[in-house]
Amino acid sequence: MISFLSACIITLNEEDNIARCLRSLSFISEIILLDSGSTDQTLQIARDFPNVQIYQKEFINYIDQKNYCMTLARNDWILFLDADEEVSGELKNEICSLSRIDWQTQAGFWIPRLTYYLGEWIYYGGWYPDYQMKLFRKSMGCFTGFLVHEQVKVIGKVKKLKFPILHYSYKNISDHLKFIDKYSTLFALEKYNQGKKSGVFFAFGKSIYKFLYMYFIRLGFLHGRVGFIISVLGAY
Repeated sequence: MISFLSACIITLNEEDNIARCLRSLSFISEIILLDSGSTDQTLQIARDFPNVQIYQKEFINYIDQKNYCMTLARNDWILFLDADEEVSGELKNEICSLSRIDWQTQAGFWIPRLTYYLGEWIYYGGWYPDYQMKLFRKSMGCFTGFLVHEQVKVIGKVKKLKFPILHYSYKNISDHLKFIDKYSTLFALEKYNQGKKSGVFFAFGKSIYKFLYMYFIRLGFLHGRVGFIISVLGAY
């Protein structure tokens, strides 16, 4: 186990995902799980893992929740996962084989994220490599942003890792549409609060561009039916 690294996860009703996520973190000695009021079996499942410390906090927003979760970790190095993600076996080996110089000189590591959707791993359509700052020093990084699209900002040298985090994003098309509806509303509110405006012609034009970009430029058509679906939903 890596003794100087803590894993952090925030949860809310993640009984379908949490066991898979926690199993992939067996090489980390401390796992911090911050829950915001799950009413399913999430916490019961998590308690079966001996190295998991469970805390609870009312949800305000993702930035607040994730930054608070990090403060509960005793180590300076953080691996932050969403509950619907897992560390691939190859990534685990890559992290464990990082040199002492890497740990001493880097502020963080970009990790590619590979998404599983409608029975396929999605490499095209702009969904991969989708680099995420998931592994970083707590003293040199924190979550920033607005209502949506929170991201880790680090101060210092960063490096890219080769192997991916695996992401199990949407159960089906209906679940995907619910996600789009929720986050498009938050994104619109965020832009409105910034004084931004839009219109029907702008939205229509950007929608067409998004489909063409995902399906043709980013080669979404190579995934056949699934590539067409993700391109249409991207446009939507």
